[in-house]
Amino acid sequence: MKKSVSALGVMGVFLIATWGQQISGQSTTSAQANAQNANDVCRVYFTKVKPGSEAQWEQARIRHVAFHKQHNDTWTWEASQVVTGDDMGEYVVSTCGHSWKDFDAWEKKMGKEDAADAMAGMGPLEQSNTNSFYTLRADLSRAPANGPSAPMSSVTVFRLRPGSVDNFIGAVKKINAALEKQPSLPRTSFWLQLSNGGEMPKMVMIDERQGWADYAPREKTLRDAVTEAYGKEEADATFKTISDSEAHVYTESSVARPDLSYSPK
Repeated sequence: MKKSVSALGVMGVFLIATWGQQISGQSTTSAQANAQNANDVCRVYFTKVKPGSEAQWEQARIRHVAFHKQHNDTWTWEASQVVTGDDMGEYVVSTCGHSWKDFDAWEKKMGKEDAADAMAGMGPLEQSNTNSFYTLRADLSRAPANGPSAPMSSVTVFRLRPGSVDNFIGAVKKINAALEKQPSLPRTSFWLQLSNGGEMPKMVMIDERQGWADYAPREKTLRDAVTEAYGKEEADATFKTISDSEAHVYTESSVARPDLSYSPK
């Protein structure tokens, strides 16, 4: 999934390499955020293949990619595969950069034919398939939305407590404002928010990596950077807001699968 998915009270070593990429500390109203993200809806399929059927499924997926080409599909569908965590081996296929009404037009154009082709080729080999919609939070992300995909991604999934989304986002913005003062940090992260198709509320942070070496901790922790910006008391309060908002947090990594992806370009 790209700009295409523990308690963080400790938040230092891991997320300083991932959270130092996003927005400034300016406040954003719901109306402003909705307008900014109006064309940033993603459709994401999570597929678990029956054990021992991976090679067959991948060949069927390649044939389905050819189906998209034959039908002159104008959308990009990016594929990746989870390589760590409980969902290791799961395939993720996503298309992003759409408005909600775009999905109606696409379904009318080729929805039935696409579903039939996918079911005929890949369906018998699948253990489960989940279809979800996410909004790419452009107002929370700093990396170029249309930049090239990285070989790997580190995914952090935040399942939040009901009613805590605004507090969580406010704390993220406050942290990001502090990290804006750290120009040496890479800007490779994206935030997504689940819109439909799963347990809510859920936020996902995706940090693109060039390889495992990018996972090494940095000299300065996230707490160090926030404390430098606001002082210890305010930094502690900000991190408490984050931890109070969380119901569950987990991480995984994925690798890009360009051989299973489709692009009209």
